[in-house]
Amino acid sequence: MELDRVLPDYDFRSRYTRRISAAPDEVWRAVMELTAEELPVARTLMRLRSAGRTRLDGPLIDAFPTPTLLVREGSELVKGKIAKFWRMSPQTAPVAPGDPDQFASFDAPGWAKAALGLRVEPDGDGALLVFETRVRGTDAFARRVFAPYWLLIRAGGAGFIRLEILGAVARRAERAAIAAPA
Repeated sequence: MELDRVLPDYDFRSRYTRRISAAPDEVWRAVMELTAEELPVARTLMRLRSAGRTRLDGPLIDAFPTPTLLVREGSELVKGKIAKFWRMSPQTAPVAPGDPDQFASFDAPGWAKAALGLRVEPDGDGALLVFETRVRGTDAFARRVFAPYWLLIRAGGAGFIRLEILGAVARRAERAAIAAPA
């Protein structure tokens, strides 16, 4: 897994899955073509979290405010960001956005490294879509101050966003699978 390449060890993790009745390539296409407009819950929660400064529009792959680190075409997308997420206006670490090597090697104290992975796996005549989030504090202080934030976002919407994304991808892929000529 590419997610293991950038963040093999973590302090916090969530994992959501959905079986989709469509071929893996159809599911991957749905992931890549999913738009923010298909995600009303995510759009609302992101707007609230950023006090209106972040608006999700267009393809989610581009609109989601976390840089892409790795793509294994057809099967896995990994996004990641290093920040002090627990602040009202999160401070981003001084690393090149989207550089998987800098992300993996960054170890300055006082930061949290968050990686999000969307993976498509063949599953019989369909596919399994996995949305995994991992976070690693770079030191004990970061782990301690991130923990209450993690509890807040887990209870306050991050899980809803992931479930909404899985559902929207499933609807898009299954509609395309039905419409495809046999």
